[in-house]
Amino acid sequence: MPSRRDFLKYTSIGLTTALTTISCDNNTVSQSVADQGTIKVRLGAVSGINSIDVWIPEDLGYFKEAGLSAEVIQFQGGGKMRDALIAGEIDFSAQAPLHVYLSQLKGVPLNVVANRRNLVDTSLVVRSNLKSQIKTVNDLKGKKFSVGEVGSWGWAVSVKYLRQHGLSEKDVQYVQSSNATTYTLLTSGQVDAAVTGAPDLHRLLKEGTVFQLVNALEPETHKKYFGAPEAMTRAWLSHERVTSQNPEAVKRLVAAVNRTFEYMHQTSPEKILDAVGKRFQGANLDAILTGLRTELQQSVPRNASISEAAYLADQQVFIDAGIINKLVPYSQAVFDKYAGHRA
Repeated sequence: MPSRRDFLKYTSIGLTTALTTISCDNNTVSQSVADQGTIKVRLGAVSGINSIDVWIPEDLGYFKEAGLSAEVIQFQGGGKMRDALIAGEIDFSAQAPLHVYLSQLKGVPLNVVANRRNLVDTSLVVRSNLKSQIKTVNDLKGKKFSVGEVGSWGWAVSVKYLRQHGLSEKDVQYVQSSNATTYTLLTSGQVDAAVTGAPDLHRLLKEGTVFQLVNALEPETHKKYFGAPEAMTRAWLSHERVTSQNPEAVKRLVAAVNRTFEYMHQTSPEKILDAVGKRFQGANLDAILTGLRTELQQSVPRNASISEAAYLADQQVFIDAGIINKLVPYSQAVFDKYAGHRA
């Protein structure tokens, strides 16, 4: 099984490769304000419900209303998307702030420019047929655990859950699969527990496959494990060359983000799904709808403003897990001129 050292080695290779492909003219934003009223930008996102706040402004025209001609490019993973951002292939990426921390510590000036989530929105679940055996996190010792790749955000969250109860990642058997989802691993009995979120979480709960051992959406639980009522787990990222050479592009993106969050909080989950349902063809729409009613309703912010405490709480997860070795100061990694700052 790949170790954390393997993950860090891979990350280093990815960043080095991306750095060598940066265009010499540093012209990352496709078209400047001076050239035309509408700014062309390339945005990166992954597929699925976690990018619903990207699909909404694209499908409902909020990017266009803000003066952006936005091309959204889908990536299979966060690492490739981060490397594309560094290389100037995209101008903004919708992903975890972890990629800012990793990049900044290697001297690459990526920035957070807008908030996308206020909470850790994944649960620690256990197969229902083990309910009599597993009543607390301590009971997971020796059990098979699925959390995605070692070194990933889900893995780091699992480490927080375990260490809070005196366990470590060595006390469980991590199971990784390149061709099986967490849903499949749980329903087939290949693992006993997992860290997962919408939509798989709600499908598993509805089918009776799992029960929630830890639900981070509960305020006291979130504070217990993550030390704060908020943690900025997803954000809009950019590069310093964009924020310095074309801040108007950032300003317009933030306007579209704020319009999107306003819509999400004023519109029923059913209507939201009607608006962007084409993005989820073949998916379990009931599970996605439940995710809109629960995780997204609670974790999506009211606006794009960036909380310094939430930024630090998210980063601490990766420091505690050993993925990064020191804190990246808010003033170094955050460009909040347009999104706004919160304590």
